[in-house]
Amino acid sequence: MAAMLQSASKVTINTGNVLNLIDIKKKAGQNVTEELSESIKLTLSEWSTENGKPLQNGSALSHEVPERSSHSTNLVDSTAETDVYITRPHDDIKTKMSEEERKNLKIGVKIFINEDSTVALKESLENVFTALQTEYIDNVILSYNPDFLNTVEAGNEADLRNSYSAKTSPISLGSNVAKIPSTEIEADSEADARKCEAILPGIKVLWAVLEDYVKEGRVKQLGVADVGGGCLRVLHAWSRVRPAIAQINLASCCVVPPALHAFCRANDVQLLTHADPPNILSEAASKTQTAGGTACATLDWCARYQVHIKCRGVLALKGYVCKATIDNLHGHK
Repeated sequence: MAAMLQSASKVTINTGNVLNLIDIKKKAGQNVTEELSESIKLTLSEWSTENGKPLQNGSALSHEVPERSSHSTNLVDSTAETDVYITRPHDDIKTKMSEEERKNLKIGVKIFINEDSTVALKESLENVFTALQTEYIDNVILSYNPDFLNTVEAGNEADLRNSYSAKTSPISLGSNVAKIPSTEIEADSEADARKCEAILPGIKVLWAVLEDYVKEGRVKQLGVADVGGGCLRVLHAWSRVRPAIAQINLASCCVVPPALHAFCRANDVQLLTHADPPNILSEAASKTQTAGGTACATLDWCARYQVHIKCRGVLALKGYVCKATIDNLHGHK
């Protein structure tokens, strides 16, 4: 009998190297959300096939947890009784990582997170360190998209502020994070100013955690996704470790805002484009149901890791590690 995951189980899913997944290779032209959801589906299916014993109260009866990185001391135990670590049994990450010396590899990570939880951010990073068995990561890009940004009516500043005040975690409203009036933000547009006022406190909370990783030498560069020129300017001035990378989604902005472009050029910030939707976590979770009826009810966070071979610019491996709540649609059998 295939292993069944009990509904409401918290699981950590590591897809492993998705570049060797034939089912994904066959689907040419798929978008990022489809790649993530398909990778999760295949991982859940392979893991369930490999593990014959059911799970009780969300804990694994027989499952080997990967060895942690020697520096993974900040990790909130993601393999405790209430959590299950799921990965594909025949993944080739270890093989790929051993084919080249670490100095010849460039590891980039993008973290998708919808709440300003320092615990969740640390957990996501530590899981990447563990998955890749690496001592350091070359760059980490933060993609912080609170859920309310996807539900508040565009252009309604009052709704945006009220939603933020109601749904943000208490740490964001502490005295150590000052609220920035929109009039003080040299933004590219009024919409950017409103968004920045809403998300900047949360970004600062998470950024402070990432700065500690840089201080420890475990992360070399930091970047941020989908903030306007004014917001980037404020973050740049406030931070101890300044953003070295700024990502912008050209799906929602076909022309790079002039203020953002000018600021990046003047401050040696690498400006990159991406195609990741802001609500990637909720969209991907809704498409993860396997043939056995197991699906992700929610994705709390996901970290995408990519490893390039420096001298050739070749993408050697790519994968995702996510924290999810499992929904067993067919019930426990």
